[in-house]
Amino acid sequence: MSSPTLRRIDCVLYTVPEADFEAAKTHYEGALGLERLWERSDQAGFRMDDHEDGIAEIVLSTEEEIPQGLVHYLVDSVTDAVTYFSNHGYEVIHGPEAIPVGHVATIRNEWGHEFDIMDFEG
Repeated sequence: MSSPTLRRIDCVLYTVPEADFEAAKTHYEGALGLERLWERSDQAGFRMDDHEDGIAEIVLSTEEEIPQGLVHYLVDSVTDAVTYFSNHGYEVIHGPEAIPVGHVATIRNEWGHEFDIMDFEG
C-alpha cells in the first residue's frame, strides 16, 4: 500500500470553554477580521483571507478534550490512511468516525505528534 497523500490542511482547531464560545466567535470576527463561514452548536469555522472552498479554516470548538491547535489534514480516504499509518507505527487515538462532511481519525506518531486526517467521502 502506498503512502496516503496529505493533500492540504483543512483546518486548525482551537478549543474554548462553552461559556466563552460567543465571545470567542466575536473576537475572531472582530479582532482578527475573519469571516464566519459556518456554525454548529459546538463549533464555528472561519475563513482565512486566501481560503479556497474549504481550505485552511480556523475552527473554534467547545469540545475541550481536543488538543489545542489540532491540525486536520485532508486525505483521499481516512480508512485507507488509518490502515497505512497503523502499519507504520502510528497509534490510532480516535476513529475512524463518520462526521457530517465525511470521516475523521486522530493519529499520533512515536514523537507524540498528534493530528487528524479527514476525508469528504460522505
